[in-house]
Amino acid sequence: MANNMMPENNGDHTKTTLQRTLEKSHDFDIKAVFLRANQMTKANFATLIQACIVLVVVFVIIGAITQPYITVHDDGSFTIQHQSFIEIATVFVVSPLITGLYMLGLSHARNTPRTVFALFDYIPLIFLLALTQLVNSILMQLGLVLLIIPGLYFWMATSFSLMLVADKSLTPLKAILLSCRVFNAYWGQITALFMIMAVLAITIPLTLGLSLIWIMPLYFSLIGVLYEKLIGGEQVRTEAKPKERNESSFDA
Repeated sequence: MANNMMPENNGDHTKTTLQRTLEKSHDFDIKAVFLRANQMTKANFATLIQACIVLVVVFVIIGAITQPYITVHDDGSFTIQHQSFIEIATVFVVSPLITGLYMLGLSHARNTPRTVFALFDYIPLIFLLALTQLVNSILMQLGLVLLIIPGLYFWMATSFSLMLVADKSLTPLKAILLSCRVFNAYWGQITALFMIMAVLAITIPLTLGLSLIWIMPLYFSLIGVLYEKLIGGEQVRTEAKPKERNESSFDA
């Protein structure tokens, strides 16, 4: 099994990485996972930072385009004309690029490095990825309204959903549900890693943004390492009916 951080305490080698995750039978060393992500970031820094720069430039362009639709009031508040349309359009543009960055991190975790142009490989999946991200955003916003903690849960729990759509060809709903199940199996360890990234993020304003140059690639490397450790590269097998053969699914 590729790149699991620690040997597994399970004698049944016929079980997939995902099956062992859902059975909570992995050895999960938080320090080892983080150090692996840090090493991957160092080894593949040029590709990751170039991809991150492309994503940032896209956000800057979107911001410039939407600027005429933003009205700033005297009290400092602002309103955005056609806000819903702008947000949906942004999701459609950004989702395949963010997925490309996640998959770059995953390719490094699988020891199959790719060039920065792999960032654009998932544009053909734009509708599925955008739908997945829209559902994720709705869940997170609803959760934030409910005392914040549910919103933070959905933010972390759906972290693998875009990758599951791209890597396993799952439908958006199945990808989101499976991502939540994977997170729930090791929620303590994954939350600890997100907390480490949150602490590192505090340094961004303190360094006038310079630390973002390392933290942003590190985040995508970390998600790639977690995905490979907990989900792995095995194909998701289905027992589809003839009329359903073209739709990937996971019997959760």
